[in-house]
Amino acid sequence: MEIHETHVSEAIEFSPKATGDDYLVRGTMTFSTASLGLKLASVLLTNNRRSIRFDLAGIVRADSAGVGLLIEWLRIAHVAGCQLRFLNIPESLQAMIRVGGVEGMLPVDA
Repeated sequence: MEIHETHVSEAIEFSPKATGDDYLVRGTMTFSTASLGLKLASVLLTNNRRSIRFDLAGIVRADSAGVGLLIEWLRIAHVAGCQLRFLNIPESLQAMIRVGGVEGMLPVDA
């Protein structure tokens, strides 16, 4: 199931990868796309999955709302009983995670 929406010249989308419960996240993780990112990820995270991985290699721009999205996605996954892990977090987003002091909260796969 591929889901996406466009909002004011910015977009975020989740595309299934060949490996089962892995999704490539593409577009922007910004204040402009945060509500869409939350809505779209919630569908995937609450769809009776035991585990899922979001590959962020397709993220071209992120601001501090992107960090908030990661944390909120984890909360939704936890409530749904789903284990969420992240792959390929862009360096700019990693820098904001370090500055915010939340790197220990985010499960990251190499």
